[in-house]
Amino acid sequence: MKKKNRLVAQAQREGALQQVAALPYRYRDNGKIDFLVITSRGTKRLIVPKGWPMKGKPDCIAAAIEAHEEAGVRGHIVDQPIGSFSYMKDLDDILVPVTTDVFPLEVKKVKSRWKESGSRKRKWMSAAKAAAALSDRGLADLLELAALMLDKRPTTAN
Repeated sequence: MKKKNRLVAQAQREGALQQVAALPYRYRDNGKIDFLVITSRGTKRLIVPKGWPMKGKPDCIAAAIEAHEEAGVRGHIVDQPIGSFSYMKDLDDILVPVTTDVFPLEVKKVKSRWKESGSRKRKWMSAAKAAAALSDRGLADLLELAALMLDKRPTTAN
């Protein structure tokens, strides 16, 4: 059975397909956070690295592998998702629902060349700019939540 047919049948059985995503971020010297976004291969819209769960691997590890393959980054990933977002995936003119669990990944290493560097571009952006640029509102909301949770700058009491 073709992969497309298998995925469509799975979506019909389970109600939605499941994906995993990494939310790569780094701290600037001033303590502010930048997030790494990449272009999708087809439409070139801005997204984060994501893909299908991998047999025998925890979802967080699968998300980290996707970040390495799609964005050329490695780092520390949390073992629980910060949340999830849903979208409709186009499988050759068949739309199927997908729910994607998102795992923050603190980037420690950025490669200049990586597996998908020929088909994707990547860009570091502030949380506000990244959230505004992302093609999916649910993902943008999760990025904004992550920015608040990961902010290490001291707060001032009023």
